[in-house]
This record gives sequence, structure tokens and C-alpha cells, in this order.
Amino acid sequence: MLVISPHLDDAVLSAGGMIAARAAAGDRVVIATMYTDGPPLDEIVPAMRKWADYPARRAEDANACAAVGAEVRWLGHVERAFRKPFLSGLTYFTTPPDVAGFTTLPQVTASLSSLDDLAPDQILVPLGIGNHVDHVETMIAGARWALARGWRDRLAFYEDFYGLSTTMRRAHPISKQRDWSRWRSPLLRARRLAVILRAIALARRGPAATTFLPAELASCEWTAAPSPIDEAAKLAAIERYPSQAIAFGGMGGIARALRAYHTWWGGEPLWRPR
Repeated sequence: MLVISPHLDDAVLSAGGMIAARAAAGDRVVIATMYTDGPPLDEIVPAMRKWADYPARRAEDANACAAVGAEVRWLGHVERAFRKPFLSGLTYFTTPPDVAGFTTLPQVTASLSSLDDLAPDQILVPLGIGNHVDHVETMIAGARWALARGWRDRLAFYEDFYGLSTTMRRAHPISKQRDWSRWRSPLLRARRLAVILRAIALARRGPAATTFLPAELASCEWTAAPSPIDEAAKLAAIERYPSQAIAFGGMGGIARALRAYHTWWGGEPLWRPR
């Protein structure tokens, strides 16, 4: 199973339980992460440097992926927040008007050819819930790469961590098909995380991620089914991302929200186009 991850934490946050369960069953699992490098720290404003320390983040990722039994491939791209002209505020949660606005998409897509040797039985890419430009660009690239190789039947989509937000999952044309009432929201158990995701939801702009899907997927019907997970292994792996857990309000809230999410789904969901 190949899991294509935007950043050095997204695969584990979103599908870490499934990854751990598959690896424990003896399957080979590879996590390929797109944006794994950045500019020199002295080019980054001081307030952002703790997020741009990529040697530290790669070390965290290696430890976390080992905890769920996955191999790692780092593809070496620079995430949008750290490319000039630098974005301000939460503008990296704004998708461009059309696909040409994803300026590194050709390079990102081409870099996936380095994974051809894996010939994976299953390919997982993010749904792009939340409109983070890196997540959506990864979704487009992963889908294009799989389709170009005739692997549509191997392609599935996982819900981004931002799908914990009721607002953001309802704004996404696919995830909104499976929704909870507000009183069942996982974020009721994680107040700080709820505040952080609410701010992101308010800042989110631009077309929905599905706008950018390849045409043969855009008109499909979508179905979701939960995959069995090893929740304990997933949470233990997330703890190995201390620099990122802080950004989401701390490990306590993350764990409570994810436990509620897993209970509601009966595992971790995979969406497939039909």
C-alpha cells in the first residue's frame, strides 16, 4: 500500500491506524511525502521557524512512520508556506481559481515517477478537505499519476485531518455525503483543537478540491467504507510529531478527537470513485 502524504505528519494523522493495521498483518506499506524540505531558516520569519526546521521534522517523521511499520520516501518539494512570495496569515488555505494556479504541479507530479518501481496494489491520496493548497496539489498529482499508469482501480482517497471540522467537511462535495450532527462532532472533546480548526475554516477560500480532480473522476459517484485500524499505534506515532502536535493544540485534544472520529466511522474511511 502506497500512501501519498502532503506533509511530514499528514499520512499518520489521517490514516495512521489503517497503516499500522496493514503493516502488522504483514503488508508492505510505503508513505511518500511531497513537501519535505525548506529554505534556509534565516530566510524564514522568526515566528515560523519552528515549523520550517526540516531536519527535525524529517527525524520526527522517520520515528513516527517506524511506529506504524511504514517505510518512508521523501520527495523533497518545498511547501507553499515557505516559497516566495511568502503567504501571510492562513492564505495557504485558499485554492487558486484554476489548476494553473498550482505552480509546482508539473514538478510534483513528475516526482511521483520515482515511485513507479513500487507498483502498489493500493494507492491512497488525500481528499483535500480544508482547501490547503499543498493537500489539493498532492491530490491532483496523485490522481493523475495513478490514472496515467492505468491504476484507477487501485486508487482510494483518505480524509484529511481537517475533516474533523464539521464546517470543512460540509464544504467538501465528497466528505459532506457522510456527516455528523453538531452534537456528535469529535471537536466537542477537544476545545483548543476546535478553536484552531474553526479559525482555519473561517479563513478557507477558493474552489472546492473536487474542482481540480481529473475529469474521469469528477463526475463519479463516491462511496466510503471504514478500514480496520490499530488506534493505539496511530496515537503513539502522532506523539512522535511534537513540533506539529503543538500546532493543533496538544496531544490530549488530538487523541480525544480522533478516538471519537474512529468510533463514529468504525475505523478510518476510504473513499472510492465508482
